Amino acid sequence: SGAGKTETAKRMMQFLAHMAGAHVGDRLGLEVNATALDAKSPAALHALLLRTNAVMEAFGNARTVMNDNSSRFGKFLSVQYDTSAKLLGAQINTYLLEKTRVVQRGEGECSFHVLYMLLLGLPPSEAGQLDLKPDAALYRYARLHGAELYPAGREGESWPAQLAEVRHVLTDAIGLSAAEVWSLLSVLAATMHCGQIDFATPNSGQTSMGAALNEGAMRPIKALARLLGVEPAKLCDALTTRVIRAGTEWVTKPNTTAEAKDLADALAKALYSRTFDRIVSATNGAIGLTRAGAPGGGSLAHSFIGILDIFGFEQFASNSLEQLLINYTNETLQSLFNQLVFEAATAEAAVEGVSTADFSDGQVDNREVLSLFAAERSGLIATLNEECIFPKGTDESFVAKLRRANAKNGRLVDDSSDARANSKGAFTVKHFASDVTYSAASFLLKNKDPFSEDLVVLLRASSEPTVSSLFAPPTAEKSAAKRAGAFQRLVFKGVAPQFDAQLQRLLRVLGAGQVHFVRCVKPNGDKKPGRFEGERVLAQLRCGGVMEAVRVFAAGFPDRVLHESVCARFAALAGLPPKPGTAEAAQALLTKLGVNKGQYALGHTKVFFKVGVVPALELRRERLLAENALKCQAAVRGMLARKQARTHLAASRDASDKRRRAAESELALAEMEALVSAERAAEAETTAVAEALARRATEEAVVAVAAEAAAAR
Repeated sequence: SGAGKTETAKRMMQFLAHMAGAHVGDRLGLEVNATALDAKSPAALHALLLRTNAVMEAFGNARTVMNDNSSRFGKFLSVQYDTSAKLLGAQINTYLLEKTRVVQRGEGECSFHVLYMLLLGLPPSEAGQLDLKPDAALYRYARLHGAELYPAGREGESWPAQLAEVRHVLTDAIGLSAAEVWSLLSVLAATMHCGQIDFATPNSGQTSMGAALNEGAMRPIKALARLLGVEPAKLCDALTTRVIRAGTEWVTKPNTTAEAKDLADALAKALYSRTFDRIVSATNGAIGLTRAGAPGGGSLAHSFIGILDIFGFEQFASNSLEQLLINYTNETLQSLFNQLVFEAATAEAAVEGVSTADFSDGQVDNREVLSLFAAERSGLIATLNEECIFPKGTDESFVAKLRRANAKNGRLVDDSSDARANSKGAFTVKHFASDVTYSAASFLLKNKDPFSEDLVVLLRASSEPTVSSLFAPPTAEKSAAKRAGAFQRLVFKGVAPQFDAQLQRLLRVLGAGQVHFVRCVKPNGDKKPGRFEGERVLAQLRCGGVMEAVRVFAAGFPDRVLHESVCARFAALAGLPPKPGTAEAAQALLTKLGVNKGQYALGHTKVFFKVGVVPALELRRERLLAENALKCQAAVRGMLARKQARTHLAASRDASDKRRRAAESELALAEMEALVSAERAAEAETTAVAEALARRATEEAVVAVAAEAAAAR
């Protein structure tokens, strides 16, 4: 539980919707990014299918200790196509809704999501109309033991948002009117009020007296009667008394307190399960071949794609009839899986011309456990149904009869004196996944699934159309089918035989098509990413049949390799170049490699190997590759080292040349600077001499002029 089966089924539907032209998003599976889809288009129908998931999960899923959104029913969705692969319609078939969860749950588990949406998501004005208070702890059918209710609901959404989404899908997608949706919510509210009826506990010595209501218990009776459209007094009478036929007269007999409580619980289960069936029926009406605007009706349906999302193998501390039927389903599907895998293995061998004498499914054959469940006279289901007919039949007498009838069946453990049986009312079955001990307490009651005829008559006369329709008598077609045979009319069929008939019909549908199995694995129990618990995964592989599939393939020649691949991959082991992939070349190569002839068989295009042969050859090949890889690595590393050394030497020479040229350049520059300095000094000296001579000449001229002037005077 919680491995992702339901989410995987939704992803498959998203893929089909994508292929039909719808724009698929992550949340509910549909986001139309452009124009609105044509209501009659295949994409629109796929979109509708995806949207109905919210309703199916609300009414059929619940929080368990293993999974916050666990499917508590099986679902087979058939998407139907015409000869041109155009989508025509779809249909949903459901299996074994766990309606006992409405009235009874295990430690730390919740009831169905929609009941909490109803209690915690309704506006105060609407809750008042249904006489509901927004506190799950006040209601016996919603109260938790050993756990707290997530305040934000599932997937982080608030309860009001979830309820609004469900109501929107029911009206906008499925096509119910707002009044019809309100009527269904009223029936769900009536279901909750059934758990509030308090019957008085009889005093000592008064066990034979009839059931009576405790003081103050009339309030839930009145609320329940108003919602169901019946008179409170008549409802009270139907719960506390029953009318039986004595000869030619009808006699009213009081119910005991225990019987009255069981009747209230049975009423709650009937209300919820019939509401669930009504939702499924309405959904099929919206998506089926007979819906308004369907292209051509069912006559054009040619093929279908079916998605089966069904409960996995279950084993709890206490296992009852529900777990037994669930595990029987898994045994049946596992048998189909084994058969398909084994047939595929033998079919390929036959095509290749390989003898199938060595193939055997004896190791994985679970026909013995299926016989334990479904044998016509001695099987568990037949024995349980037969014991329900006997007036003095009990759970213990059923277990004793089951052990006597199947004493030679190795899958029924003789644990009558075993501590795990704890009493005569328990038995253990060796399933393909694990040994499971079932407590037979209430097996007969659950198989009978009794419901008071007085209540049926009362509810059929309800003033509420929805309630009266939920308990309406069978249609003419169903009545005609029931009258088909006088013998069948007298045969009692309880919950288990009815479920077995459903399962057999499902198997016929699966057998008519090409079946693919999707294995979902839950990596850890904390719902955390990046955490892998080996033991948990291994247990799931066992329960999911993966280990059995490995054994099926290992029963014959599990490895099949093309001749070309054998010659190409393993020729190097014999020191040979690859040769053309023929049977003769493959055989010669295997002989040279020392592979025994009994360890393989030659087909027309493939070599069929026994267990362990190919891994051994692959190991030898890996070792040879490793040795050659070391040699290649050594050569390449040497080449790289030499290249690196040459690079270093060249770089060193370049650096030395650069240093020498730099020194020469510096010396030449110094010499040039010295020469320039000398030239400048010489030029300065010449200039100074010239200036001195000029000054002397000037002075001499001045002296001469002065002398001439003096002489003139």
